[in-house]
Amino acid sequence: MKILIAEDDPQIALSLKKNLTGEGHFVVIASDGEAALEEIEKDSFDVLLLDWRMPKRSGIEVCRQLRNDGDQIPIILLTALTDISKKVEVLEVGADDYITKPFSFDEVCARLKAVVRRSGSKSKRLTFGKFRLDLIAHTLENGEERIKLPEMEFELLHYFVEHRNLIIGKEQLSEDVWKLTFLPDTNFIEVTIKNLRKKLKALGSVNYIKTIYGEGYSFIDDEE
Repeated sequence: MKILIAEDDPQIALSLKKNLTGEGHFVVIASDGEAALEEIEKDSFDVLLLDWRMPKRSGIEVCRQLRNDGDQIPIILLTALTDISKKVEVLEVGADDYITKPFSFDEVCARLKAVVRRSGSKSKRLTFGKFRLDLIAHTLENGEERIKLPEMEFELLHYFVEHRNLIIGKEQLSEDVWKLTFLPDTNFIEVTIKNLRKKLKALGSVNYIKTIYGEGYSFIDDEE
């Protein structure tokens, strides 16, 4: 998933980013509400983690503006508030969930997965860098440019994006993407990756798919 964390406490923000990146997610940090809206304007995210109390624009204000604009991206608010009336306000403004500080990382992960699953947004689009992968149309998009991917190229790219920044061996790709219980003595994985790299390059991408010699491949999405 591509996650935006809007949190003015750098210790909390960096800790969340480190842990979520370790789980294979791509994370962008904004230090206040206005910065969060700027990031949302220029890029797409699968889910937002917004601190209730931030400089310039609060998490509540950011959430309210997005909902007023018709943006249904999943939103979780982080709050130190325990007043039940305030929690009701969180949900009334259009947030999908809230997490009360202090929280555990396991709780954050569980809530993220739950709101994305309920929203269904994950089933429609994934993002990386300036690209969008449409999970319904099986297209790869960069701005106005769009190409239709063959089935296995799409499935492989989909898998890579969901497991970005992790090293994945060919045996695992064969099992998880092609649904094979063995690794055939052919170069079908290498050929599919070669074709994907060509199409990504044609749309102006960097080399996202890295070969890790002796180990496999890694989809590196380190663009901020």
